[in-house]
Amino acid sequence: MNFDNPAWTATPVRTGVRVVMSLLRRRMPLLRRLSVPYDGGRSLIYADLATPLGLELYRYGHQDPDLDLIGRLLAPGDTFVDGGANVGLFTLVAAERVGKLGKVLAFEPGGAVRSQLLQNVLLNGFQQVAVMPFAISSHSGEASFRAFDVAGAGLNHLMPGDGEGGDVETVALTTLDQAIAPPDRARLGLIKLDLEGAEHAALLGATEILREIRPDILLEVEPAHLRRMGSTAEDIGTLLGQHGYSFYRLNSSPEGNLSLRAIEGLESPASSPNVFATVDPTRARDRGISVV
Repeated sequence: MNFDNPAWTATPVRTGVRVVMSLLRRRMPLLRRLSVPYDGGRSLIYADLATPLGLELYRYGHQDPDLDLIGRLLAPGDTFVDGGANVGLFTLVAAERVGKLGKVLAFEPGGAVRSQLLQNVLLNGFQQVAVMPFAISSHSGEASFRAFDVAGAGLNHLMPGDGEGGDVETVALTTLDQAIAPPDRARLGLIKLDLEGAEHAALLGATEILREIRPDILLEVEPAHLRRMGSTAEDIGTLLGQHGYSFYRLNSSPEGNLSLRAIEGLESPASSPNVFATVDPTRARDRGISVV
């Protein structure tokens, strides 16, 4: 139990009841999985009480400044790319913001977690979401992919090594330049990449998009994961810098105010591995996000 979660202060009775109920329900397979409100009640999501994420969703709700950032930056009619969509935390937020006239391309190569993603999309009737069963890379083809169960799916990755858990699957590779059709590309406002080390490869496969569209990008920069794929944080910084991008770390106040703090490079350690890259910070300012 996470007694530091703000839910204990905001709604202590409700939170306590949820914790007790979760302990009881998780012991009964037929009651272990249920839909709960998500994104401030804008959508629903399945919570599997056998997983840490499911417990968090059911007990406290999922709070993440990066999700707040995505929610503020997207507008009706936009295209959003969710690279490494997992069960759909970003996909669901994005789908509600872009609306029926927009598009969400949710890339998830892992079979088990992709099934959960599809169920969450269907639960909400989001016809604007296209679930793409590909790993994003610098080229098309096939590759080996380490896939864990749904509870550990956030660690799924290309280039599996020896001595790891999970299973090895063969997955199809695609590039962002290949996968995003011209009508969707024209409306592309934001890309999120959480690919456990394949972020640099994904950007190499987005040369046309970076040159012609230059969307905002939220990406994970984790040096150990990048090394597994043969790249570095410096490689990402150099590639995006060539296209005019600058880099920021996201901060959130207890009141929910968001600010983006400029950083010089991507190599310095940080409390969060996520970096926001943009060619035009005024887009964030226009959405009420402080940029310093």
